[in-house]
Amino acid sequence: MNFENFRADLESNLNSNAEFELIEFHYLHYCFGNGVLAYRIKGRIHKFVYDGRDNILTWLISKEHQKYSDAKLTLYCKFSGLIINEEELLKGIKNSVSIK
Repeated sequence: MNFENFRADLESNLNSNAEFELIEFHYLHYCFGNGVLAYRIKGRIHKFVYDGRDNILTWLISKEHQKYSDAKLTLYCKFSGLIINEEELLKGIKNSVSIK
């Protein structure tokens, strides 16, 4: 799976479960397949950073109602590979509401 396919799967899961706004999308297929995705979901920024060389996906979440350019993002979770199942995604979105 490449980062573009990951984005499609992620947005498919989000469409059926939460309202979201795409803030940033970068995919560098020529650079190990690295990518960056950022969404605003329920007033928080959720940023996914993929390091294709090490095959690690990092999920970062901001505090509520921050501007993207000034947001202080905190590590929520790291995954090996580009697979987040729907249950983990929903859990992360639900848990982010309680992050302060």
